[in-house]
Amino acid sequence: LAFVAVPIFLYFFGNFEKRSILMETLSIITILGFTLLLSQFFTSRLNKTLVKKIRMVNVLATHKFVGYVFISVLLLHPFFIIVPKFFDKGVTPTDAFLILITTFSSTGVILGLIAYTSIVILLTTSYFRFKLHLKYKTWRNLHGYLTLLFIITATWHVINIGRHSNTSFSVYYILALTSGIYYLLRNYLFKASKKWKRQPNLLAAPRQSMY
Repeated sequence: LAFVAVPIFLYFFGNFEKRSILMETLSIITILGFTLLLSQFFTSRLNKTLVKKIRMVNVLATHKFVGYVFISVLLLHPFFIIVPKFFDKGVTPTDAFLILITTFSSTGVILGLIAYTSIVILLTTSYFRFKLHLKYKTWRNLHGYLTLLFIITATWHVINIGRHSNTSFSVYYILALTSGIYYLLRNYLFKASKKWKRQPNLLAAPRQSMY
């Protein structure tokens, strides 16, 4: 609910400049695609409460479905920007695309390119994990690092040059991002700490007599 209802509320009550129905629809799809990817922090196997409620197999199925669908949506984001150029008499769609991917003077654009690259690698390594012969631990660590890289740079990109990045949306994105990262790190650090405590203290073990 927090990742669907809240962004829709902020969108319709944000006093943004209205455009064509097509562009408004693409904007809503993009915003929801991004916020639902933010929700992935809380719909993984790390969420023990969710696992108990709907079982691990359903949690993983939901996580995969949301990930594949909305990563695909965000992969189309650059083309959503170019769509209006097919109906304008100014810059052609091809020129607009070239400008988009070769403009390195803007921090927001550079962040967007980094986020886009990381999400492509994330999708590829997830879908072709077994064909790439990645061990589970290796893939899981890579998945986590790429997710953090993507979500941080993408959030910064959205706040920096997003069309709908007013104060309310920016605060919402930052809260969702920091909550997700805290939740992720808390689970991993807690798990590592618990594992360390379970290890026997070899230095403190009593010495046996040699006689």
